[in-house]
Amino acid sequence: MDMDQAGRAAADTLRTARFEYAPAAADYDEALRRYTRGTRPGIVGSQLLPFVLAAVLAAAAAFVRIELWGLGTDAVVISVVAGVVALFWVRQRVRRSRMRRQYEADAARGTWTTTLTGDGLATTGTAGRDEHFDWSGYPWWFETSELFVLTGSLEHFLVLPKRGAAAPADLDRARALFTEHLRRI
Repeated sequence: MDMDQAGRAAADTLRTARFEYAPAAADYDEALRRYTRGTRPGIVGSQLLPFVLAAVLAAAAAFVRIELWGLGTDAVVISVVAGVVALFWVRQRVRRSRMRRQYEADAARGTWTTTLTGDGLATTGTAGRDEHFDWSGYPWWFETSELFVLTGSLEHFLVLPKRGAAAPADLDRARALFTEHLRRI
């Protein structure tokens, strides 16, 4: 190995973070809670949008006389607003159910090893199935006191518990890689 190769190998080591952990249901609950209540996409999709929609419908009904199925304007407005709120409540329950299924599938793979590099990430479960992703697979990330969470949508999260860091420096390396390649939300 010449000096140039040795330098690249040392640089790659400094840009690699390794985590080994067993998935925990509480981590997935916390990831969804933080996404829903603490990120712009989560707040807009699960909190702001239902209230804006309900307010617009209520305001429109105040200026337009609506009668539907023999009900007066007030009853129609209340019914529509209640329906919108119920729809978004059901939507959040579906999200929780989806997150629970993701946890169960991840937990079935046993203890995970996740390695982050400049090229992307690789995960391996003790029950098998290696997966490799470049950074475009998870364009967004956020952090809690206990987790790093990578996502691109509400359909899938990569929950990376900080307790699984192989060394304390891996937390800083992971944060640096996420900052370089992903958008923090």
